[in-house]
Amino acid sequence: MTTCPRVPRVSCRARDSVARSVPGDPPAVIRPPRLGVLALAILASGGAAQAQTTAAEAESDTAGALPAVTVSADRERNGSAEDGYVVKKTTGVGLWGERDLQDTPYSMSIMSNELIENANAKDMDQLFKMNPVTQETGKIASDATDSPWVTIRGFQVNNPIVNGIPYASRVAGVPTMQELERVEIINGATGFLYGGGRVGGAVNYVTKRPTLHDLRNMAFGSYGGSTYFGHVDLGGQFDRNNVFGYRFNAVYQDGETSRKEIKRNKAANLALDFKPTSNFTADLRFSHKTTVAPGPNIFWATNEQIDRSRDGIHRNRSYTPPWLQQDFRSNKVEGHVRWDLNEVFTFRTGMYYERVGKTGGDARMRYLNDTVLATSWFGDYAYQRNDKLGAIAYLDARFNTAGIRHNLTVGYSTAVDKIRNTSPTSRSYPIPADITLDEFRNYPQPADWGTVAAGQPLAKGSKTEVRNVVIGDDIRFNERWSALVGVNYATTATYNYRTGSNYDKSKVTPTLSLIYKPIERLTTYATYIESLEAGSVVGTAYLNENEILDPYVSKQYEVGGKYSLNERALINVALFRIEKANQFIINTTPLPTLSQDGKQVHQGIEVAFTGRVTNNLSLIAGGTVMDLSVEKASDPAQEGKKPTGAAARMAKVYAEYRFPGMPGLSLSGGAYYTGKKYNNALNTDVVPAYTLFDAGLRYTTRVGGYPTTFNLMVQNIADKVYWSNTSALGDPRTFSLTVRTAF
Repeated sequence: MTTCPRVPRVSCRARDSVARSVPGDPPAVIRPPRLGVLALAILASGGAAQAQTTAAEAESDTAGALPAVTVSADRERNGSAEDGYVVKKTTGVGLWGERDLQDTPYSMSIMSNELIENANAKDMDQLFKMNPVTQETGKIASDATDSPWVTIRGFQVNNPIVNGIPYASRVAGVPTMQELERVEIINGATGFLYGGGRVGGAVNYVTKRPTLHDLRNMAFGSYGGSTYFGHVDLGGQFDRNNVFGYRFNAVYQDGETSRKEIKRNKAANLALDFKPTSNFTADLRFSHKTTVAPGPNIFWATNEQIDRSRDGIHRNRSYTPPWLQQDFRSNKVEGHVRWDLNEVFTFRTGMYYERVGKTGGDARMRYLNDTVLATSWFGDYAYQRNDKLGAIAYLDARFNTAGIRHNLTVGYSTAVDKIRNTSPTSRSYPIPADITLDEFRNYPQPADWGTVAAGQPLAKGSKTEVRNVVIGDDIRFNERWSALVGVNYATTATYNYRTGSNYDKSKVTPTLSLIYKPIERLTTYATYIESLEAGSVVGTAYLNENEILDPYVSKQYEVGGKYSLNERALINVALFRIEKANQFIINTTPLPTLSQDGKQVHQGIEVAFTGRVTNNLSLIAGGTVMDLSVEKASDPAQEGKKPTGAAARMAKVYAEYRFPGMPGLSLSGGAYYTGKKYNNALNTDVVPAYTLFDAGLRYTTRVGGYPTTFNLMVQNIADKVYWSNTSALGDPRTFSLTVRTAF
């Protein structure tokens, strides 16, 4: 681990600046600033268009100009294609600060910016599909949450974390793919770390930071269909002493997707940082995002169930009428401070405020025997405003007792979501007779569509809040044994101002991890963790809308190991058991009912490999096998049944091959298997298993003297019709092409 000398004016924490290089480029030459010697490590990889730099400070402050420094290629791995996309460190996991990924006692995967770019990922579904231990889930929300959905260890996860600060609900302006530096995925219950709402795992979206050198990147292309997009990424320092830095990202996307739906996305993000000394850093971010997208097309099964293997759904496409759209707008300000007060104490804090405005509709389809039944309808929803606040504050203390090293952390985190909307909140438009899928898609727009509660003032709807008072100790007994021990006084509260149904519940939830390293390359661990989970507020998709289900405590047991084959390959294996309250859908009319009874038990094994197999071949591969069951249900018919929406089997592999003797040319491909799952509590509605195939070709060269990468990807090559979740279709065959250049 790099140690930062305490020298003023240049901060070691201002790392991760990015340069662009192509095969055959000479070693980079960096001119250091006047104050301090800046040591930068730059990778010039054959086949990658991205080089990573890290900064360390000199031991003395020299006032005069210094000669140029030739950069070495020895640096910490940070997820480049050259390194097989292996990332060595986390940015932090809850109250635990930055750690080596190998020595973190949770099953984790980190997907870097370079992997996001090379996969031509238009959204998180592509990454969740590629990840060996996550289940692509698509978006089944009845409102424009704008937050990606994923299933981890059989549980849906949709409350995001952005730059280490959690959200209280799924309504959030999650950064666009172009704004992301990395995505950190933690498998398993994380309530102790971030608060409730993430039984199966957590997804932390880490945005791009200011760079130490001038960065000028541009990209354009298509994510499939007739879509097009443009992206600009600028970074650098305002002054020669590297005290004030900036990073600016802007993206515009429009056009008809491969699903035959129009989607428009505009986003801009400005990050500023301040590094007056090596022991103090602060940053401030401003972001805006506007999304116009079709309302989700939700297939509700009838009591006779959809025969998903033979019914007349022959194409993965949207069946939402073009006039049915959702509008989402987000404005956010976010700031972080890290202050190493001395050799003992470090203070870390972060806060965001976000205002989200959204409106629109969705299509609810009852479908059977090639027919959209007359019980189907369109939903028109009122304008809703979400005011969101999140904050973390941690104080670390490093000390020794009887030869045992401690890093004790005390802290507090909170996330609040206040909803205001017009009244009435919704209006339904039922169709009068049975029709075909094409007739449903071409259904005429109602005369008063979009006028629900028009002009009405906003009124209080609900408030969701989580609070966590935590204390944890990172204990190192010796070079082989260590532990993470902590308790969280967790509070979850929900207030529904329309119905008057409220609750406020607190509980002490512990965690314990014991870590053993028999050899340097192998880390084994055993972890126990509890999470206080908020009871669901039933949404507009159900007959019992606005009912608040009971809160509960989930529990997880995990035993795992991580082995570094070398600096460019990491294997992760985990055995786990999770216990959670069982929620299920009852088929009632005109809407289904969401209920809660008994508990779900998910236990199994997951294996993941990331890294270089040979000098020219890289793999991301692995899978999950689970035993799923419902226990202690009051309804005997549910006892022993499988929880809904969870695939018990997954197996995936993504490979990249660099052609020897052809610098800059890479071939990629993937095969992703997801097993069957069930759509109802009695397991009579089976959602079939599926296997998807992707392929890509990437070439890096110079155009007009500028490093440029051409990247062609074909996703779902066989155009497989599949259900990404129990009520929505996946993406069809999609051709995407991007061109990225630096100037």
